[in-house]
Amino acid sequence: MRMTLDELQKWPPHIKALADAASKRGDASQGASGKVQAIVDISTWQGDAADAAKDAMKRSAARFDNAGFEATYVAMHANKAYGDSQALADDIGKFLADAAAPPKVEIDPKTNAVTPPDIKGKTPDDIQKIINKLKDLHSRVTGLIARGEMLDDDLARVLDQGTGGHTLAQKQLSEETPQQAQQDVHDVLAGTATDEEKARVQAASTLSPEQIEDRDAGRPVQLTRSQQLVLGQMNDQMKGMSIEDIHRAERRLGDNKSIVGNALQMMGSNQYAFARSERPGEQGSTDKLATGGFNELPTSVQNLLNDKNAELYHYAPLEHGMGHTLLRDDTTLGNLDRLSDVIKDGDAGFQHGTELDKKLMQRGADILHFENQNQDSYHGPADSTIQNIFSSAGRDHIVDHDMMVGTDGNGGNYNKQFLQDVTHHVYPDGGTAAGNLMSWTHDSAHEGPGVSIEQAKLSGETAHAYASYLADDKDLAKLPTTDHEGASHGGLKTLGQVSPGLVQGMAEGLMPYSASIGGGSHDILGHTPGFDQALDSNDDVRNGHLLKAKALVGILNTDHTAGEMINGALYADSIRETHHYADTVKADGHGDAGDLNAAGRFRGLADASLASANDMNHNAETATAKSVYEQKAAAYGYAQKILSGLGGAATGEIGGLGGPALDIAGEALKTSIIGSPPEGQLADTRSPNMAPGDGQAHLINAFLSQGVLQPNQIPDDMRVNARYDDPAHPLDHDVWRVKTSQELEAAMGDRYDPDSYSTEIGKIMVQLPGQDVSGTKVETSYNNTVEK
Repeated sequence: MRMTLDELQKWPPHIKALADAASKRGDASQGASGKVQAIVDISTWQGDAADAAKDAMKRSAARFDNAGFEATYVAMHANKAYGDSQALADDIGKFLADAAAPPKVEIDPKTNAVTPPDIKGKTPDDIQKIINKLKDLHSRVTGLIARGEMLDDDLARVLDQGTGGHTLAQKQLSEETPQQAQQDVHDVLAGTATDEEKARVQAASTLSPEQIEDRDAGRPVQLTRSQQLVLGQMNDQMKGMSIEDIHRAERRLGDNKSIVGNALQMMGSNQYAFARSERPGEQGSTDKLATGGFNELPTSVQNLLNDKNAELYHYAPLEHGMGHTLLRDDTTLGNLDRLSDVIKDGDAGFQHGTELDKKLMQRGADILHFENQNQDSYHGPADSTIQNIFSSAGRDHIVDHDMMVGTDGNGGNYNKQFLQDVTHHVYPDGGTAAGNLMSWTHDSAHEGPGVSIEQAKLSGETAHAYASYLADDKDLAKLPTTDHEGASHGGLKTLGQVSPGLVQGMAEGLMPYSASIGGGSHDILGHTPGFDQALDSNDDVRNGHLLKAKALVGILNTDHTAGEMINGALYADSIRETHHYADTVKADGHGDAGDLNAAGRFRGLADASLASANDMNHNAETATAKSVYEQKAAAYGYAQKILSGLGGAATGEIGGLGGPALDIAGEALKTSIIGSPPEGQLADTRSPNMAPGDGQAHLINAFLSQGVLQPNQIPDDMRVNARYDDPAHPLDHDVWRVKTSQELEAAMGDRYDPDSYSTEIGKIMVQLPGQDVSGTKVETSYNNTVEK
């Protein structure tokens, strides 16, 4: 068990007591030795019995003398250990004090658990300071624990040598010996293992923090002797097992079944080396190590994954022209399922670009391609196996990246065949397993705590690949739903209609990249390595053309939940750009016009894509203004969660996290962005242009949230407290905004005319010299985007 800081701090008095006791024992033993020897020296007893007695007393004196020496030896080294332990305890105290200093990092010395500080509302500089502090604390605590372990081993060795004990020898024996490793693994695979044997074998794939760090960085992992022996035996004894036997052995292990999947990943990866057995049945030695690789996997696994045949079923004609019957290669499909089950039961952390995952994923891709080519794109006969492979090998993000990134000769910067096969297929699970191949890019988009620059780049490149494909494939709005028998299941449908799980996975994965998709400022919205550039050209971003971005976001909007996610991210970007402009005006008296252009563009991209998705889903004749409003409101709710850090946004350099100021801005801008609830009349789903005055109202609300404008500068008949916009869920603070055009019309009645709103808004804007036309930039950018 790993030592805790609390235990190490409590060591000094215990070690001091040991040193004092050993010193007293040494003095007493040496004194006793002298007294016994004195009796021998002065004795005048003669005869055989006397000689025997003298000899016994001499030996007794020698034992006392030796015991005294041993105790003195222990006392001397224990006193040194006491000094070392006191210095260690002092350093731990300083370490905990440094952790508690601002920015405070909570450390529980009883468990070594670390709780990072809340980064809501923090500036990028503050967040970087926190990241640097966490790295420093991690390095220091690793050193402190290592000192404690060295001190523990040194003191145990002294006590063994000074007392004739065998603590360290027993410890080494309890870890593993070649004989024990062989027996433990045999019993584990045979289903006869005791709990102790299972625990020892399980420990072989339980990595230390240092080993995990090396594993995740792609470096060679230095295994302990015990780990090398056990993994070597797993390799040796599984070599000739069939996949059925491997699966059966794994199922028998219950809570310890991850043993088998972890062992397969480790023995199949060149990051690990294990004890080599020259011949089957040998115990193996750590003097000769074998490096993992695909050729070290069980022969049955190699044969299954090296098989290039993807035609694992066919249709045989029945007699007398009575149709066809399906004949499946259930042995191969069954073994692919069994292998996938074993991998899923293992620790996903070991899935780091392994050959096992690569070859299994490729088999799944080949079978999927065969199904699509064989007119089985609708619930194909091998779909359950494909889904199982996606759910197992697909947890390996390096493999996912390599399957999607790069060109397959089709002219794109992505693997067109794989992405086309994945998207042009109707799955029994609605595409959920396939969606998981993409959704993971959400959590590793930004470099930061737990995400290295390499991981962020891997994520960004993967997201860019599938985003680019979605933007290019025009057929995703009209996918066939015809099965092998030629029966249609609803005619042509959109990707979101046939595979909602897939589209939701893509939308989740692309949320952190909405800024790049819409052409926003990374200085404001955060950098996303690997996907830092817009899909469209700079000119198309500037003029709102955005053909690729609108095609992409439009397809994502063909599923309502996916649309809420990606539109919510775009609305959040719009709010942050507007907030940045208002914040700059407050500080410097002027802001960057580009912020407002981006704010309008993000809103326009979301609204135009929602409208086009309704058209693609053939909802124009049934959609009402109310339903469109509800979709926008749901997306805006997600935007507010992102801004408050509650929506699962990546916690990277900036990563969507806001704080009180952005929360207030989000409330203030809500009606500006989604409008007022309309009546339930039938409506065209096209996104209308932003009316005159609406863009300036958007900016006024931002100025109110930032204090550039005060509520008393807004006429009473134009001012609303957004605190009560939702009477059922009032806010706990005041948030002032201007009325919408609908609210002003209701208040003015017959006095209202189409130009009244822009007139009243203009009266407010003139209070801010130089800002009177700024709001029109939001309006112009929005309209350019929805019109193109």
